[in-house]
Amino acid sequence: MLEVDNLAKRYGDVLALKDLTVRVEEGQCLVLLGRNGAGKTTALRCMGGVLLPTAGTVKVDGIDAAEDPAAVRARIGLMPEVPGLYERMSARAYLDHFGAIYDIEPGLRRRRISELLETFELADAGDRWLGTFSKGMRQKVALIRATLHRPRLVLADEPTSALDPDSARRAWDYLRDLQSEGCALVICTHSMEEAEHLAAPAKSGEFAGSPGAIGIMSAGRALAIGNLSKLRRLSGLKTRKQVRQLPTLQDVYLAIVGSHHGLAETRSAGDAAAGAAQRFGGPGGPSRRNGWPDEERIVNV
Repeated sequence: MLEVDNLAKRYGDVLALKDLTVRVEEGQCLVLLGRNGAGKTTALRCMGGVLLPTAGTVKVDGIDAAEDPAAVRARIGLMPEVPGLYERMSARAYLDHFGAIYDIEPGLRRRRISELLETFELADAGDRWLGTFSKGMRQKVALIRATLHRPRLVLADEPTSALDPDSARRAWDYLRDLQSEGCALVICTHSMEEAEHLAAPAKSGEFAGSPGAIGIMSAGRALAIGNLSKLRRLSGLKTRKQVRQLPTLQDVYLAIVGSHHGLAETRSAGDAAAGAAQRFGGPGGPSRRNGWPDEERIVNV
């Protein structure tokens, strides 16, 4: 589904992303964790075609994003951290507009919009201008927009950061439902609970049992990628025998990042250290106006 090989992005003399190699198959989820500036968002934007990578390749369904970006975009649902919404449109009209851009048949898109507004408890607000929406409500609309066309791959940057716990759980369940239908997910987050929930194997559908993975990033490098059991082993932490409790994901994250404390947060283009590239499920250029319907105007790259 998603194949990323030796992906790198440089801004002048700063390497924001170095040698990322990863695989995400149908029905799988990769969650990226890391401090601010670790390279998570840069990686996601390169995967989604918002940024041109300095080096490396991205393929979706075997299609090279550099050779046929339009075909790749049609298979992707991209949700940026800060959704740019058209404030003088109602939520329903806004989603209908993007449904038409995605070439969804009118009757089908109206049904999907109504169902998803209901799912995210926005049905009563569907005819209000988006400019009147709270931050959390805007984030829900952005998630609906990114998935309205039933993409093969969803790339989401902190999709629940503005949501209350109940709404966040609803969003997680929705993403897991998409995953059970074969959609691949790549999620950036700072929430350890969200990471554990989304990276757990799917429990239902054709892809039940498909393994998920968590990638821990720092200074533009992937320090480790794997399921929680693998990350516990890599962290070197031991079971807390006095309470017979396994190390939490937060314990593991801090241990792995702490063991690489020598990595500078400002990356030099001349840095010769090898990137800690890992594979999941298998073996500086200028920003690009990429044809995403709304990212052209709203994403600062």
